[in-house]
Amino acid sequence: MVELKVKNSYIPWSFLDIVAQEDGIFAERGLQIQFFAVGKSDSEPADKVAWYSSLVKSGNLDAYSVCAWGAIDRLADAKREKIVAASTSSGYAFSIVVAPGLGIKTAKDLEEVPIAVNMKTGSHYCVLSDLERVLPYEKIRVVHGAEPQSRLRGLIEGKFQAVALISPYTELAVNLGFVKVAETKTVDVLAFVARDDIPMEVLSSYLASLNEAARRLTADPEKYRALYIRTLRETFRGFPPRLRNKIDKMIDKIAPVVPITTWGELTEYPRESFESLSVWMSKHNLLQTQIQYENIVLPQPMENVQKS
Repeated sequence: MVELKVKNSYIPWSFLDIVAQEDGIFAERGLQIQFFAVGKSDSEPADKVAWYSSLVKSGNLDAYSVCAWGAIDRLADAKREKIVAASTSSGYAFSIVVAPGLGIKTAKDLEEVPIAVNMKTGSHYCVLSDLERVLPYEKIRVVHGAEPQSRLRGLIEGKFQAVALISPYTELAVNLGFVKVAETKTVDVLAFVARDDIPMEVLSSYLASLNEAARRLTADPEKYRALYIRTLRETFRGFPPRLRNKIDKMIDKIAPVVPITTWGELTEYPRESFESLSVWMSKHNLLQTQIQYENIVLPQPMENVQKS
């Protein structure tokens, strides 16, 4: 067995890893996956570039998935990581949810309103790129709220007036009485990043496992509903008991009907996605370093999967 340390970002982003682990797909290919996640009472920092770099350098992380925007930013200065594959989802959209009674009814009402996102991730970039269609860019305000469960908690406790959330956290918020005022239209890509010194056959086996998980999930999402809901509950494990119980009851309500986000079979990271996103990020001074597609993409592992 070959051990790989993989970031667990829960749902929807890490669900292929979770399915592959649960169904024994990794084990069938000789892989032993050790999930890495922040502590139940901790949150991810705002500076993802430095944080992920330190996790890889310290040996705590071998691979992780990230939105296409974040992959470009993090790998601009990376010395050891490459994008090895990509996937698209069945319903990847961030919604902006606000506390009731604020007079905020549409995206146009969000001018100068701080919106909690997870900085340097999809919620950050998608909110900026979508809101600038209806608001002056300099009037858009984003603040770091960490992972979606932390942003939801901040909304419930009054720390934030507006937050960006993704399904199924959006459905939870709405059922708890908060108001959805916007939904991003940006089509996003999930990039799979790995250390480039991992043996090629190991990377190929890892990607083939995710590919098989994608096939199974797409073929029968309902088979994985219980796992999806269990994974959702796990993200609230560090909450105070009273708040966790309140959320658990709401999860019970939405569990039978909440959409299950599925991921398509893996492909090579699309050059057109890189070109359009990197140009936009550069225009808005969101890239720390200019970068070329060939410098961040390692195509061979995915080519091996497709040949097999």
